[in-house]
Amino acid sequence: MLSEVYRLTERGMRLRDEGLDQLTDAPSLPIAGTEAYSPAAPWVLLEDGRLVRL
Repeated sequence: MLSEVYRLTERGMRLRDEGLDQLTDAPSLPIAGTEAYSPAAPWVLLEDGRLVRL
């Protein structure tokens, strides 16, 4: 994870530091047959690692 491939962009650093203003601020992320952060099916990953639907 120290590779340049994994460096955060300016937008990524803002999201890391300030969090999401709205669900569509993050790209959808496929996880175990569903999509996290998808506006159509709002599942989100919590800080404690749980995947929950809004």
